[in-house]
Formats: sequence, C-alpha cells, structure tokens
Amino acid sequence: MPDDQPPLAATERAATTGEHAPAVVFLHGVGCARDQFAAQLAGLDRRLLLLSLDLPGHGESPPLPGGEYGVATVAAAVEDDLARRGLGEIVLVGHSAGGIAALLVAATRPDLVRGVVVVDSTIALTEPELRANRARSTESDNSDWRRHFMGAMAQAWGTGEHGRAAVFRTLERTPDHVAKPFWHSVLAFEPEHLWRRVTVPALYVRSRRDTDLRLLRTLNPLISTADLRSRCGGHWPHVQCPDAVNEALHQFLTRLGLIGG
Repeated sequence: MPDDQPPLAATERAATTGEHAPAVVFLHGVGCARDQFAAQLAGLDRRLLLLSLDLPGHGESPPLPGGEYGVATVAAAVEDDLARRGLGEIVLVGHSAGGIAALLVAATRPDLVRGVVVVDSTIALTEPELRANRARSTESDNSDWRRHFMGAMAQAWGTGEHGRAAVFRTLERTPDHVAKPFWHSVLAFEPEHLWRRVTVPALYVRSRRDTDLRLLRTLNPLISTADLRSRCGGHWPHVQCPDAVNEALHQFLTRLGLIGG
C-alpha cells in the first residue's frame, strides 16, 4: 500500500491499564461496517484496548488504490494498517469474510498476531462443500448479482429482528465494485491450507453454518471451537446474541493470558 494511503476508519475503546494494554481488533464481513461490533466494544473486559475497523471501501474507509477487493488484497491492507498503528501481538476477531482476512493476516504475520477468532466464516473443508461454494459464485455471476447477494444474506440472518434493519441498510449501500469481488473471492477460497498454516491459537465460533467442528480441529492442534447454535442461529451472532459471543471471546482471551478469569 502506498505510504500516503489514508488509514482505515476505526472506532477505538481505550483500556484502563494504559498504552501497553492487549489489543483486540475486529474485522467485519462483506458489505458490513465497524459499528456492528458495538456490543463487543461496550461489553468486553475494560483492561483491553479494542479497535473496530471499516475494511477498505466499506463505511468510512478509503478505497484501495488499485480497486481490487479480493480477500487477500483486503487482508494485506489490514496488515499494513495495523503495522502503521504500531500494534503488536494483537488478537484479530473477524466475522464471515473478515474472518478469512483475519486468518490470512495471522498466517503471514505471526509476529503481529497473538491469536485469531473466526466468527461463522464459510469453511469449506470437503469437496462437496467446495463445489457448492463455486456453484454459488458462478450462479451470482450469471444473474442479478445484487439480488442474489441480498437473498443469501437474508437467508443467513435466521430469525429475530434485533439489529436486522441496520445490518441490511449497510449491506444495501456497499458499492457493487467493492462487495461483489470480495464475496466472490471468499466463495472461491479453499481454506484448509490456511488453517494448517496458522501458528497462533485460533478459535472458530459457529452460529449459523454447518461447519464440521471436529474435522476443523483435526487440521491444527492450535484450533479450538465454540458452538453457539443452541443460543443463536443467525450469521451475525455479535449483533444478534452479543452476550454469547462476548463469553466465547472472554474465555479465549483468558486462555491466552491476556485477561484474568
């Protein structure tokens, strides 16, 4: 990224323990925004420095100079932004496509990342799952992309109306040239090799997807999992059932030794 590229838009919650507090950074999914992590910034341990980012081209963040919004390019922009902020040994928390971006940063910069949390991201680990994702990508390319995308998001929401209107307003206003390639790159992504590459503790939080948690854990001894489906069946658990997500995050951060039990 050019040296004069503006920083990503961020909402920060300072820690009570001073400037060297452990930092947790939140990355949203395709077409979403940093304010969807408001309940985490309000509810997590006050000893933590919390930072929620708008990904490139989303919300109030600047566009990428080259106009390429594949997940690898987005992850590289996040990595660059975090390095410029002088943050080190952070915990990355990514929802959906933001979870894949978080994993990419964790795999390429273990010196920068202490741990990574992936919230209900698409994890296609078997050939049938990979074929299904590729078919979804092809189908949306050959039809009205925006209609297909919004329909998939509506199905992923699940039940309940808490937070839905705000989330879908954000989805609708994210430009096609940003959301479409980002979503397609995630659908085409084969994540197994990435999970195997991660050398820091990782937590996968399942809420809506049918991800095989047992199979996921076999890929890497550093992977742990949390299943929230009995408490929250929607794809945005940090919005729909924030207490459950905050509990899972608290337990993970405690295992890392960043906060007390």
